[in-house]
Amino acid sequence: MKKLVVSILLVLIATGILFIPVQSGFLLTDVDGKPFYFISDKTKRIIIGWRHSVELTPWEETYQVLDNGLFSLESTTYKSYGAGTPDTEGTAEMRSDGFIHVTGIKRVIPYYSLLYSPISHYTIELSGKKYPLSIFVPDYQIVQFHYETLPIYKWISIKFIHN
Repeated sequence: MKKLVVSILLVLIATGILFIPVQSGFLLTDVDGKPFYFISDKTKRIIIGWRHSVELTPWEETYQVLDNGLFSLESTTYKSYGAGTPDTEGTAEMRSDGFIHVTGIKRVIPYYSLLYSPISHYTIELSGKKYPLSIFVPDYQIVQFHYETLPIYKWISIKFIHN
């Protein structure tokens, strides 16, 4: 009987350990939640960059992840003004390099989503390190960016099975 109790306790402890949150960062998934990649990051700040499809100029949006997991737009930076460009929100500053930097936009979203197209040259920047999105996501896929703290079992699954 004592061995049974000890065995059950060990199984419960081992199972509990699998659910302990261990790693925080950005989880890139498809629309169904299937993981593409997980990037560890504690800053909760991501810069998403791309080349605009019409103006063919660089564009960046900087998001800060709030404590509730929502993405808050901190700023956007672009060179050409056109369709989709914020014009009524925030404060625009013309930089000496010719780019327009807009801050103070009050926009909060549950996650960031885009259709990955290689012609747009998407990048993500975390903690000062820039990555081409093409190394994480297949061409012409919708990708969603979520900020999550993963339990051990999910981190292992994504790191060693999905990557």
